[in-house]
Amino acid sequence: MRIGEVCRECGLTKKAIAYYGEQGLIVPAMTENGYRRYTAADVARLKKIATLRKLGLSVSEIRAVLEKGILPAARDIADRRELDMEALRERQALLRQLADEGDWERIRARADALENKQSLLRRLLEAFPGYYGKWICLHFAPFLDDPIATQDQRDAWQTLIRFLDEQEIDIPQDLRAYMDEMTETLDTDRMKRISEALAAAVRQPEQYFRDHRDALAQYQAVMASEAYRQTPAYRLKAHLEAWQRQSGYNDVFIPAMRRLSPAYEAYHRALEKANEVFLRQRGPQA
Repeated sequence: MRIGEVCRECGLTKKAIAYYGEQGLIVPAMTENGYRRYTAADVARLKKIATLRKLGLSVSEIRAVLEKGILPAARDIADRRELDMEALRERQALLRQLADEGDWERIRARADALENKQSLLRRLLEAFPGYYGKWICLHFAPFLDDPIATQDQRDAWQTLIRFLDEQEIDIPQDLRAYMDEMTETLDTDRMKRISEALAAAVRQPEQYFRDHRDALAQYQAVMASEAYRQTPAYRLKAHLEAWQRQSGYNDVFIPAMRRLSPAYEAYHRALEKANEVFLRQRGPQA
């Protein structure tokens, strides 16, 4: 097909098609007299590109979708967009506060904190694959709202950034397929409900244990069973726990989070106490 036919077929201008060629998104063949010849595959690819542009994707995001496939790439992009939309809502709230109160110093500090929060959450999404990255973001986001005020907090921030920038978790292919399935199953709302349930258990561990004793006993029985040890869920859990031990997540990342965020430090202490209550209530195991 000639360029004019392609434009009509795809609803794109010649300039747009030329630009996508310059960016390497399409590579049409050249005829002997120097004309570009577009195949049916080129046209199909351009239609996908046009659709993705209408959805607001950048060239780099479109390239990721075309190279990685629509499911994993689109999920990653959607998760980043979700962070961006949440940040936009928070910025709008700050703008209203600035208009109402006129407190420039306070709003500047809150805006700096929001910028730092978004930077860290984006790194978390990039460092941790699939649903695990999204879960990590949802877990830590509530503890990143306060400004960085002390030198110890600034040092902790730099430690976190260095740690995340150096991370790349290698997930075996069979476990990655399982992780992809889990990513489709665990949407944001369900993850939030799980996170809220965990927070409730941490706040009132003894009450939570009494209210959910049977369910917790059943959960422990499943987790201790040989059948569970043969599942991809168990192997993925073991793989991630091994990575946490070996990468410095437990010894570097978590201590830095505790230094950065007083709210997370308080939560972590409550979590340790809740775990003590759980172990005590559960009693000795065979």
